[in-house]
Amino acid sequence: MLELKKYAIEALETAKEDLRRDGYLIPVAFIVTTNEVLDFNLEFEGEEQKASVYRELVKAARERGGTAIVTVNDARCGDPDYPLDGYYPGKLEIEGATECIYVTISGPAITTWSLTVPYEYRDNQLIFGNTTESFDDELNLLPGWPSTPQIAS
Repeated sequence: MLELKKYAIEALETAKEDLRRDGYLIPVAFIVTTNEVLDFNLEFEGEEQKASVYRELVKAARERGGTAIVTVNDARCGDPDYPLDGYYPGKLEIEGATECIYVTISGPAITTWSLTVPYEYRDNQLIFGNTTESFDDELNLLPGWPSTPQIAS
């Protein structure tokens, strides 16, 4: 897991540089296998396409014997103490939640780990907030991809 965390932190730093340079962030994912790391730029328009792209990512990870998926997304930071009851796609944006870079690691034999870095533009300058680490986030974008340790029966 330590190597995966190091890889995810490097991906986060690259995302920060890309956001500074380009003003936007292209979602990316990495499928980690025992032999290689496969990287994907994720392209979609709308929530339906987004869900489809992530389903295909999970399918590809399973087909290739993936041990982990690392994702890097531009997102909205929700309040961790705020219940997700009544959540719908776009709700956080409508409610004015802060933008953030959201990096996750998940897999069949590991506990989900994530980093969230809020950001905002002030006086035409990109300002990053403090990085928050969390465990066991529910990853709705990766359906059927185990995110808690699995025990073989």
